[in-house]
Amino acid sequence: MHRGRGWWPARRYAGLVCLSVLAALTVVGWRGKALAAGPKQGGTLTVGVDREFRGFDPLTVIYLQKGDRSVVMAIEERLFDLDDKGRLVPELALSATPSEDGKAWTIKLRQGVSFHDGTPFNADAVVVHWERMLNPRNRFSGAIYIEPVQSVTKIDEHTVRFILKHPWAALTSMLSGAQLTGAYIPSPKAVREKTQNRAPVGTGPFMFKEWVASDRLVVVRNPGYWRKGKPYLDSVVFRPVPDMQSLFAGLRSGATDLIQTDWAPHILDAIKGRSLKVYSADSSGPYTFIINTENPPLDDVRVRRALAYAWNQESYLRADSRRTLPMAKEPFGGTLSCGDYGYRSYNPAKAKKLLAEYGKPVTLELLVPDTPRGKESGKSMQRLFREAGITLKLALATEGELVRKVMRGNYQIADWRLTDLNDMGPYLRVCLHSKGQLNFSRYRNPAMDELLETQLMSTDDETRQKALCQIATRINEDVMYLYGGGRRFHVIANPSIQGVDMIEHGVIRVSEIWVKEEVKKAKKKSKKVK
Repeated sequence: MHRGRGWWPARRYAGLVCLSVLAALTVVGWRGKALAAGPKQGGTLTVGVDREFRGFDPLTVIYLQKGDRSVVMAIEERLFDLDDKGRLVPELALSATPSEDGKAWTIKLRQGVSFHDGTPFNADAVVVHWERMLNPRNRFSGAIYIEPVQSVTKIDEHTVRFILKHPWAALTSMLSGAQLTGAYIPSPKAVREKTQNRAPVGTGPFMFKEWVASDRLVVVRNPGYWRKGKPYLDSVVFRPVPDMQSLFAGLRSGATDLIQTDWAPHILDAIKGRSLKVYSADSSGPYTFIINTENPPLDDVRVRRALAYAWNQESYLRADSRRTLPMAKEPFGGTLSCGDYGYRSYNPAKAKKLLAEYGKPVTLELLVPDTPRGKESGKSMQRLFREAGITLKLALATEGELVRKVMRGNYQIADWRLTDLNDMGPYLRVCLHSKGQLNFSRYRNPAMDELLETQLMSTDDETRQKALCQIATRINEDVMYLYGGGRRFHVIANPSIQGVDMIEHGVIRVSEIWVKEEVKKAKKKSKKVK
């Protein structure tokens, strides 16, 4: 349904840099891998995504789906990006300097940049955007992640200052997260005129042209883009294709040039056939099955631990994803070196022993999506739990129904996933704290609350890492989630499509892509010979 490597080496964890030792945050130039020689200008790219777009106004959109992320990055920009070593890279901002006590950050903005509608990008644009998100009357869903931000103020035309309630290590992650609605700076004019959600306006490499529901969303080259020479393409057409077979068939036929997919048969087919290129990127935010810890018999930790021992994640992944997903034992996608997380490996004998201690028959209901994949997933779990003496009944629901039932606590176990944030600390706090706004597992533990507060307040790398590691261990100890595989994003492209190297968090950076005409010509020639 909502179906991911030492100490923060990945680019997505820049937010955990120690504030106490920073006199100024070093910002580096872009960027990791160099493009192949001779990028070509021009052409149209057609991208297939697996569902319709949700919209692009942060106050309207709860979260960005994979396809939404690629669209918004084409049109809008963040203050910073991240490089491969997790350092901030200038985008709409040039530098970020923390105060000595870490409670204020001064950010210098890029000059000479305009939004697509002609509005100048300046401090006012940043302040208006952040004040809108911080205003409690607007009920911004992402406000729970940026709670430590007290205010954002204008210093001069191209300087802003973030005032924090306390030093906060995750701030830089929140400013640079490619998957966060609030990280992108929209046109104040489009926001004011209430057109941003359906016709987004930014400063990015492409400008919005049209959105035909359930058919296409088109963006075209921004001729005034501040990065000279970018983008390479004239236009990009994003096409939502919910049916997986049709999505892959469109790539095979040439109707689309590139697709996002998590459907294992197509990924494996593309790898085996070698006529297509497959790009993958691991991330935080694993797939899970969430457990309602208030709902008997799951309010007894012995039953939840029995489920953990009865759960054969490796077998499940072989059947469900054919090993196109990695195993998950913690929520960070392998970015922490914590040693043993206390993950309970498959052991039906231990599961039966715990159930015997509990002393009652255990029958549970599993809520899964009303889709072929959801049903297959549910049947796999039924078989696994049956071996330990646990009866599992399936309940099917549409995606919306499933989410609503989980939010209301009207479930026992449900197909779920954790959000793939650059810094998982803020997210885990709202999901696992006794008073967390997203604590849909109804889990309450004072020891966990203390760890969550420690990682929130700490500015010392070692202390914060230790707290996060202990949070991951506590998840396995108290079992409010069963991990259903790590998050891994996949993109499949025709070989003529170049510059697709970076797909972190499933984002296709269309500004980096160009079409290698020689490959297309060779393909046409081979068809004539046949």
